[in-house]
Amino acid sequence: MPEISDALLGYLAKRETERADHVNRALAALSDREKLLVKEAAVMGYVRGAMAANPGKRTGIPADSAIVWEVVDACQAIPDLYPTISALADREARDV
Repeated sequence: MPEISDALLGYLAKRETERADHVNRALAALSDREKLLVKEAAVMGYVRGAMAANPGKRTGIPADSAIVWEVVDACQAIPDLYPTISALADREARDV
């Protein structure tokens, strides 16, 4: 199995940090009401999807906060399909 270079590992770590910062800025930009709406919609969508993929099983569902973080991250990965969520990090940066 080939070795992964330190340069590549460093790049991947940097990108992971940047992605986490982008998600955290987006979540910080939400009002309390928006946070509740995003949480409820994201968690329900995740749970329904998990249940559809595994009928009759309700195990293995992560914590609500992990689901919200994952959903915001996924939305930001496809900004043309999810422009509202994708723009939140920029909104938070402008409000600072």
